[in-house]
Amino acid sequence: MKTRLLALSLAALSIGACKKTSNNNNATAVTSSEIVTDFVQKIVLPQYQSLQDKATSLNNAINTLNTTPSAANLASAQQAWRDTRSVWEQCEGFLIGPVEDDNYDPNMDTWPVDYRQLDSLISNSASLNAATVQSLGQSLRGFHPLEFILWGQSGNATVDSITAKQKQYMSGLAQDILNTVTALNTSWAVSAGNFQAVVLTAGAGSARYATRKDAVLAMAGGMADICDEVGNGKIADPFTTRDSTKTESPFSHNSMLDFINNIKGAQNVYLCSFSGSAGASLSSYVNANNISLDNTIKTQFDAAITALTTVSGTFETAIFSQRTQLQNAMNAINTLHATLDGDLKTYIQTYVKD
Repeated sequence: MKTRLLALSLAALSIGACKKTSNNNNATAVTSSEIVTDFVQKIVLPQYQSLQDKATSLNNAINTLNTTPSAANLASAQQAWRDTRSVWEQCEGFLIGPVEDDNYDPNMDTWPVDYRQLDSLISNSASLNAATVQSLGQSLRGFHPLEFILWGQSGNATVDSITAKQKQYMSGLAQDILNTVTALNTSWAVSAGNFQAVVLTAGAGSARYATRKDAVLAMAGGMADICDEVGNGKIADPFTTRDSTKTESPFSHNSMLDFINNIKGAQNVYLCSFSGSAGASLSSYVNANNISLDNTIKTQFDAAITALTTVSGTFETAIFSQRTQLQNAMNAINTLHATLDGDLKTYIQTYVKD
């Protein structure tokens, strides 16, 4: 019996030596190096690849709609737009590096659409191919002019209502989105821009992140920034002015999903989780020394997403008819933003030493 107990004790010690755990619970501890590495490998790279895949499908759907116009192909193109949009909005949870440096974000996602400029462009341009679209101002490129044509200004476009010139513009817009997304994805690839190396070498010769702490703070900053943009910009501006023309995706009535995906994108970064794959997370790193803060952040993410889902119907009508629900959503998002921008950054400053 004593021999058996001794063997079990030694085995337990051996397991403990191999697997470091948090001081506060049984969660496996992670290092700042693992956090940065898995942020790149589990979050950024797969999401940008998914975005390129969706943009490819969108481009194909637009080409199919143009060559074989039908109600079914219009619906397929609209869904392909939504699918691409969903991934892109989640990618806004980490707007760091080339996406900001090289204007990929505003080139794809500037709004609201200038109707007068758009109508003038369609009426007066000899050609509206991808090269022409790329030379246009940002409000005439990207998701929202394409949304305008796919759904129409009143949201009731039909195959017959889309003109030949609009079809040409749609084709140019879809190809330009794909070109932009491909360039963004490539900017992180080892074989091309290799911005991933800039992040992965944080604290070890990185041209941008002198310490690993700087890289982790950039992650936290990206999460906080998108929460601030949603709570104090995307929702607040149309809500305060009661102006539905200021909403983000008014023609498809996709605005509420845009907001939810923005917050989910930040949540993905905190939990290091995307499409069923997970890695070393900021959540685990915080949990190692401050379980209460980790639980608070996770609870606030859930509360913000839940508050957004309580808004029924479209955002464009909710700014008039569901003001309490929208105010509650803004409050929840702004509470989350304050925690990310304050307590989380303070935690990182305190505990990330390299």
